[in-house]
Amino acid sequence: MSALNPIGAHKVATASVLRTTRLLALLCALFSGESAWAAVEPNPHSWQRWEHALTSARNYGNPYADVTLRVTYSGPAGRTLRACGFWDGGDTFRIRCAFPTPGTWRWETECSDAANPGLHQQRGTVDVTPYRGDGSLYRRGFLKVSDNRRYLAHGDGTPFLWVGDTAWAVPQKASDEEWEAYIADRTAKHFTLIQVAPAPGWAGPSDRRGERPFNDKTCSRWNPAYWQSFEQKVQRANEAGLVVLLVGLMEPVHRYPEADEACLFARNIVARLFGNFVIFSPSFDSQFMPLANTVGRAAREATAVHLITQHPGTPWNQPIPTFSTNYYDQPYLDFVGVQSGHNAGHLDWCAHHAIEWNLHLYRHEPHKPVINLEAMYDGQGTNGWRAVDARALGWRTWLSGAMGYTYGAGDLPPKCPQGSGAVWMWVTDPGKYDYWKKALQWESAFQMQHLHDFLAAVEWWRLEPAHELIRNQTNDVTRRMVLAKTAASDLAVAYLPDNEAIEVDLSVFPALLTARWFDPVSGPATPR
Repeated sequence: MSALNPIGAHKVATASVLRTTRLLALLCALFSGESAWAAVEPNPHSWQRWEHALTSARNYGNPYADVTLRVTYSGPAGRTLRACGFWDGGDTFRIRCAFPTPGTWRWETECSDAANPGLHQQRGTVDVTPYRGDGSLYRRGFLKVSDNRRYLAHGDGTPFLWVGDTAWAVPQKASDEEWEAYIADRTAKHFTLIQVAPAPGWAGPSDRRGERPFNDKTCSRWNPAYWQSFEQKVQRANEAGLVVLLVGLMEPVHRYPEADEACLFARNIVARLFGNFVIFSPSFDSQFMPLANTVGRAAREATAVHLITQHPGTPWNQPIPTFSTNYYDQPYLDFVGVQSGHNAGHLDWCAHHAIEWNLHLYRHEPHKPVINLEAMYDGQGTNGWRAVDARALGWRTWLSGAMGYTYGAGDLPPKCPQGSGAVWMWVTDPGKYDYWKKALQWESAFQMQHLHDFLAAVEWWRLEPAHELIRNQTNDVTRRMVLAKTAASDLAVAYLPDNEAIEVDLSVFPALLTARWFDPVSGPATPR
């Protein structure tokens, strides 16, 4: 990794105990990402995707919409899971699951057409064995909200460290080989989650195979061939250890379908991905909309084991994230998503949103985890190509109450008049400066790896915002320092954008202190 200008070398500081007027950083160890390939088996291991094909005994004009197929799974200790099935072309319907515990599971279907013996009251058993492989997701289980409702955790309780990447159009625009290259790069850089859109109209009318997501101009007749390819990409990402956030269930092709079409799609895509490590968001860059709540409730009815959030737009120049707060109290919403916003020439507002909006949501009651789902892309806005800005928003997010941050590499006007978008729009022209292969290697992506590795070495889930302890805070929000500490005051972390020193009120800390600097550009920590 090439060296950056010293002005961009922000300082990060942590302390397990501090007794000096300068807060420094705790040494952290690097984290090694894990990946494994797991095939669907007739009798799977726990948390591996299982499926069963059913053959319809009757013909329908539009099986996607004409038939509702539901399935109930009954497992050990009285555990019950309910899901939907989906039409997969011809006379084939499928049911899928990822069983959370070993043992014998029984399943039974219910079809809206009770006269169809191929779909109605079909039954079977699945003998599930413990998973003993190396796949990080399969070892730990589907994501859930922590017991204290502050962060996300795996099924076994292990905190989930959310360092995401924006890949909106990649499943649609990337070839299988390019998708593999993308996954390999992001796992090597220790990303843990990727955010994609189902089939955004601005990405093009079809995928690289020429398949369209729907066979009509509405969203009432889906094309199984398109969604088979889409789901395969999701499965490959899961096998490599990446969770996939699916954004835009209420706008799978264009803005916006009718409510019944959006709910139909939500139910079917949830059924298709019921056995995968995915999160669902009805909204995508929109204002607060009743339609998003309608689709959110439909998704929740289709799954009780996957997380659901909302990815709202950015209400610029607002003291609080109004779109996020409008969704906050919805029963289907597991965690609150915020878009702190893009540069657009306003670095001050980007910094303000990343700090104050996350603080506002963190303090909201009843508590729900806060995740910054989209901030400023590297290369965007009037200052273009500033890794320092994308990096700063990540650290400000994490130390201001959010328990996750999603990075992005992509240009928009005025830096790129065509708005080609680098990674998130998957620029395929090698002659362009933001060609996807080049964009994967931008300095800011390596700095997200350092962010992950630093947090992975400390108990980040215990941190609480404590900016009020900073005594020499600047009035310039673009240079504003942030600090978080544990309730026990045995660990503290501070981020210094380009400040030479930080003065901290040490009255809440123990008398004996240790401290280290951590360089968020290069990664190593040094004692002081």
